[in-house]
Amino acid sequence: MKLLRILLVLCLIQGCNEMEIKMLSNGSDVKVALRELQSQKKFIEDLGLFYPGAPDELSRVAAEKTINSVLLKLIESSSDNLTEKEFWLTLEVAAKQLGNMDSEEMDRGLSYMEEIMDIYKIESSDGRLNEWRYGFEPSSH
Repeated sequence: MKLLRILLVLCLIQGCNEMEIKMLSNGSDVKVALRELQSQKKFIEDLGLFYPGAPDELSRVAAEKTINSVLLKLIESSSDNLTEKEFWLTLEVAAKQLGNMDSEEMDRGLSYMEEIMDIYKIESSDGRLNEWRYGFEPSSH
């Protein structure tokens, strides 16, 4: 009987852990910052980041559209709270699109994603950005 109680408690704890959903604030201050980033011209030369700019205007616009679609989805979220899972899925879609572009655009796109993370006060991608860029987390190898 005691073993049954222990198993029941363990199952309950495990179930609670799985139900724990991290929420991100998606209030007006966040949306203002996202709109500011959205309004900026992207994928232009940035010597501070050693980024030469997109190879041509068509590529620049396509890459900018990818990042702006992420920003728009986050801005248009009807809730003042966003699950962390929704956040990462939104960024992952963009990372896959950027993966079809030149490596410089992929790298610059990921730096825009870092800016978005900063807006949400997310300190780490837990290896996601490296996974999307390299196909694995370099520090784990």
